[in-house]
Amino acid sequence: QLWISMDYVAGTDAAQLLREHYPAGMPPEVALPIIHAVASALDHAHRRGLLHRDVKPANILLDAETSRIYLADFGIARPMNDSAGLTATNMAVGTVAYAAPEQLRGEGMDGRTDQYALACTAFQLLTGNPPYADSNPAVVITKHVTAPAPSLGEHRPELRGLDPVLARAMSKTPAARFASCGEFAQALQQQSRQPMPMATNDFRNQQTIAAPVPPPPTRHALPPLSPPPQQFASSPPRSSRSGALIAVLAVVAVLIVAGGVFAGVQLFGGDDHPSGTPPTHTMSPTAAGTGFSGRYRAEYGPATDLQGAAIPGGPAITGQWDVRSSCGANGCIANASYTGKSAVPVVSNMTFDQISGDWVAVGTGAVKCTDALNEAPTEVWVVFTLTPKPDGTLAGETTRSAVNGCSSVKRTVTFTRTGDGELSSVSDPAGLPPRTTSPASTLHGRYHENIVYAVGGFGPGAADLQVRTQCLRTGDRCISAFHAVDGVVTLIFAGGKWTRTEEGTVPCALGGTTHVKITAEYPLPTDLQDPIPTLEGRGTNTSAGGECKGGDFTDKFIRTGD
Repeated sequence: QLWISMDYVAGTDAAQLLREHYPAGMPPEVALPIIHAVASALDHAHRRGLLHRDVKPANILLDAETSRIYLADFGIARPMNDSAGLTATNMAVGTVAYAAPEQLRGEGMDGRTDQYALACTAFQLLTGNPPYADSNPAVVITKHVTAPAPSLGEHRPELRGLDPVLARAMSKTPAARFASCGEFAQALQQQSRQPMPMATNDFRNQQTIAAPVPPPPTRHALPPLSPPPQQFASSPPRSSRSGALIAVLAVVAVLIVAGGVFAGVQLFGGDDHPSGTPPTHTMSPTAAGTGFSGRYRAEYGPATDLQGAAIPGGPAITGQWDVRSSCGANGCIANASYTGKSAVPVVSNMTFDQISGDWVAVGTGAVKCTDALNEAPTEVWVVFTLTPKPDGTLAGETTRSAVNGCSSVKRTVTFTRTGDGELSSVSDPAGLPPRTTSPASTLHGRYHENIVYAVGGFGPGAADLQVRTQCLRTGDRCISAFHAVDGVVTLIFAGGKWTRTEEGTVPCALGGTTHVKITAEYPLPTDLQDPIPTLEGRGTNTSAGGECKGGDFTDKFIRTGD
């Protein structure tokens, strides 16, 4: 007796998701992980000699229970050696809106035929419409065969940089396309990280900004970004490279060709001088005996996340600081005031301490994430680490981390002395007390996080992260930013314990979004060691406004190395 085994996918499909939540197109942070997963599934099929021939949003299923993406409906799939595109009645197989020219002409096909359909699918996910929309199928077919690839930029100017990648994947001849679907998805992902035109007051685009700040794009995302996998709110949310609260999902590759389902791999402030037009100041060496003092041009590199991956729309920028330093019994200390003219920085005054040869400054400010659910100002920690160089410059990096999920951004930075500046307006650091070392500084290195929910919760979650703790010079407050390729977990130390407070709108696999608030506490270990081998805490995930629910959880960070 013959029978068919079929997986039940408890979720929705990409077409429905697009129709109900993103009629004008998904943010790249939502669409690109879907494309990446489907590309991986297609390449897996192609390596086994199987063509799908009907890739489209309606055949991409999002499983709420397993947080996987499935490429479904292999009903017209054929081996590559039987790849004719026409039926016995001379009708084209597949959905016309996504069919490749060779498929419509009944010519031989290979994996690049599915790549063309995936590119058409990507276009629709990003714009809300198929590439050649027309009520007459004959017109659509003609355009697939003869018309140039449409422009994403005409629908969404901020995505114009992706046009060359889509145009190649939608080439009329297979030979001109990418070698594989995965290569196409990777190129799309890499191009999305290149700077694209964005509002000049975007938090990620500037070193100096004026609040309020527009929210990062991923605040409106469903299954989010960064080529690595991410999941819906199945564990306490993390801030992604552009600030969304997203949790970790393990990478899983599964093939299920029973009942026509094929599983995909994972579900995943202003500028004084624009970059490229540097000021014409001539560098003058630091005056003898003054140390780190004078007026400095600060040249910031393009924005990245804490892992060093580029953030789209974060170009190199330039600022200006006046610095006054003093060396004495309390060590070498420098006060720095921002004297750029274009905007007000998040933190306009910083105090540097010379620690093991480097100049280190940690300060706090506030920005406003203009999200309807998060209208209160969010605390932002700004950290500079500068190393003196033989040519008189100071080079290093600066990071800014918002406590409540707005953003975590890193930039390289070089300070070049351009003159003496107006040091009379900078406070004298000579009277400042020495820097105080905090016990929280013992939390550093690589850690494995394990999250376990209580009965009725979501089940365990795990992640491997890296952390560096930075403290105010008073030592009473510190920030410990755990980060991995998929996001950031920010803990704030004060009063002998770390606290975690995150709130925002996150995607829900059951549909729509959920308002999530995460609170947790992690006491300083009584048997303090440097480094801390294990940090344990307890917290609550309060979710409202959607089908996804939260619960109480325990959270443990176990050190795995430096």
